[in-house]
Amino acid sequence: MKIQHLVLDDDVHKALKARKRTTGVTVKEIGNSALRAALSIPTMDELIVEKLVESGKISRQEYDQAVARATKDLRVGYKRALEVARRDSENKTWVLGSWEGTELYRSSDGELQIGELRARDGNKAPTPVLVFDESHFWITVLAGRVRVQMNGEDRAWGPQEMIYIPPGTPHATAPLTRNTRALLTVTPPVTMDNDHPMGSRKGKAE
Repeated sequence: MKIQHLVLDDDVHKALKARKRTTGVTVKEIGNSALRAALSIPTMDELIVEKLVESGKISRQEYDQAVARATKDLRVGYKRALEVARRDSENKTWVLGSWEGTELYRSSDGELQIGELRARDGNKAPTPVLVFDESHFWITVLAGRVRVQMNGEDRAWGPQEMIYIPPGTPHATAPLTRNTRALLTVTPPVTMDNDHPMGSRKGKAE
């Protein structure tokens, strides 16, 4: 199992070391306490569900069933979308919607992947809704404009703007101009295979 470490700002690290000297509590113990406190804060979705349950508008069981159905529908739509994706594994390219993408670099330690996205036509066709369970995506617009649908928002991004897509986030993108180009940074990388236009971590394909 890979061990991941938080990268702290210098002022935070110095303050933690000072607190350790005065209290005798280790930096790890202080950090874990702070993180546990942060994790105990409910999300907006959790609060909304609690309010709906309290009001009697929906039961917890009904909510769980709705989530299960939505998740199933999302995965069905996702698998259907894969059927229309065209891949060229030998050249590490893929076509989806109005996008054509190419893998430019993959680190030897298997932690970083860089690709190029290009508009292949002027149809502005979006990708289907995609979800990557483990990978973080950053899309840096180099030229043209990129439409991103994510978290209930629909926004266009221009040159020198960067879009971050967290793991597990349903999203769809489309190039809005024929000259649209973007740089794609992914960690951990995804692998192009027969189950996914951009792939999945090996052994994790749905």
